[in-house]
Amino acid sequence: MIDDDTVAETTEPGQPVDVSTTAFSNSVLVSWRPPDGGAMVRGYVVGYGEGVPDVSWQYLEPHRRNVTIRNLSQ
Repeated sequence: MIDDDTVAETTEPGQPVDVSTTAFSNSVLVSWRPPDGGAMVRGYVVGYGEGVPDVSWQYLEPHRRNVTIRNLSQ
């Protein structure tokens, strides 16, 4: 039985909040804050692609709050 103060392992965390991007000549910086409440975040997956999202992926540790996606074409 799970009490009111415990989140079940099957509960998904919410989405990151305050997501922002900063574009550079051949890269983009993506920043965020962790979700408010919900289950513990065990990591982040950032997907991206040219013309089609989620062609490439980066898996990030749960303490990360930003990632720079490099080698982008203009």
